[in-house]
Order: sequence, then C-alpha cells, then structure tokens
Amino acid sequence: MVIRLKKLLSVLLGVLLILLGSVFLLHAVCTESRGDTAHRTPVSAAVRQIDPTRPMVALTFDDGPYTPVTGRILDALQLVNGRATFFVVGSRIDGREEILRRIAESGCELGNHTYDHVTLRGMGESEIRKQLEKADEKIFSVTGQKTTVLRPPGGMYDSTLSAACNKPIALWTIDTQDWKHQNKDTSVQRALQDIKDGDIILMHDLFFPTADAAEVLIQELNERGFQLVTITELLTYRPETEAIHTE
Repeated sequence: MVIRLKKLLSVLLGVLLILLGSVFLLHAVCTESRGDTAHRTPVSAAVRQIDPTRPMVALTFDDGPYTPVTGRILDALQLVNGRATFFVVGSRIDGREEILRRIAESGCELGNHTYDHVTLRGMGESEIRKQLEKADEKIFSVTGQKTTVLRPPGGMYDSTLSAACNKPIALWTIDTQDWKHQNKDTSVQRALQDIKDGDIILMHDLFFPTADAAEVLIQELNERGFQLVTITELLTYRPETEAIHTE
C-alpha cells in the first residue's frame, strides 16, 4: 500500500512539474510578444513576383524612423508580403538603429529625406550635397545599404537640387495630410478615395494614427488587388508616372 502511494505521489509530482514548466514557457512567449516591434527577430523578406498586368501602388512614409509606428507598419506589410519606401531623416536615426535595420531587412526601400529635414530648394549645391551625403553615410553605416531615391522635404526642389542629386526625386500623387489632422479614418478615406494604378501615397511614420491608418489601408489595398511596391519598382513597371523625376 505504501509503495503504491509513493508511485502515485511520484506521478502527481511529475504532472505538476510539467504544468509548471508549461506555464513558465507560456509566460516567456507572451512577454516576448509584447516587446517593442523593433526587437522582434527579423523575418527574411519573402520571395515575391510583381505582375506588371496587375495594378500597383507605392506607399511612402516620410520623417522617420520612429520605432513604435514604423514597426507596426512593417508588421502590416509583412502580413500581405508588401513593400513600401521609407524616406529617412538622418538626424533621427540615433537610438533607432534597430528599426532602421529592420526596414532594410524586410525588403522595403530606403530613401533619403536629408539629414536635418531642411528645405533644399534655394540652397547652394555644396550645402545640398552635405545634407544628402551626411544622411546617406548615416543610413549606410547602420544598414549597409545605400538609399536609392530622394524626397526633398515639402516636395520642394529646383534645378540646383536636380543637378546635385544622383538619384530619382520621388514626389507623390496622393497626400493624406496625416501630419496635419492625425486622424486614422481621414487618412484612409483620402488614400482610397480616387486610388488608381501607379499612385504614390504620402504618409509619415511619426504618428500613432498613421500606424492605425496604415494597418487598415495595407489590408484594404491588398484585398482590392493592388500590389504594394517600392518607388524603384513602380518606376520600373510604371515609368510614365509624372511624380518621379529622374533628371
């Protein structure tokens, strides 16, 4: 009788230890899942093919990176195997290197948005080059990637900037003005109102309502059959767009 009781206690103890181990494991997983999106293990960019016969749009985000917002946008893009272009301000990288690397590793495109977010129109060529080169050097030092496109702050440029810039200048066809109203529904409505093949949508990955809007917008565009592409991809398949200047 004593032997049977000991066996029973041993079994119960074993079950208890298994349950406790499961609880600790679940707690660890949940704690990790609640962590900052920049600290998640990067998922290699999934293989994809762009179909030139299907509609495509380019989502673009200026003024970042800002980890809590940029991370959510990257999460939403990953769900539909989409890409976007992030126009990065060089002076905003310090302390956010990990999220910048995640942008690069996700297959999204890195664009130059100057180092100090200054107006380039009216500047001398040497001053322009300093702003662009300093931003490029900072981005490359973190990601090992070079920027491929430029968006001047405010979309303002002139012939001097065109001469100083060695990459396409990308403007936009749809401005959500998310920075101004900071309202999720307004951003979504403005983006989708007259959306068409070849559009370039302007948003800013600095505001939480923009992350809210991007999550809705990315899913909706995907469901409508739009391919989410980078500026360079759009230029490849829709070279007729007037919002990208290559000279």
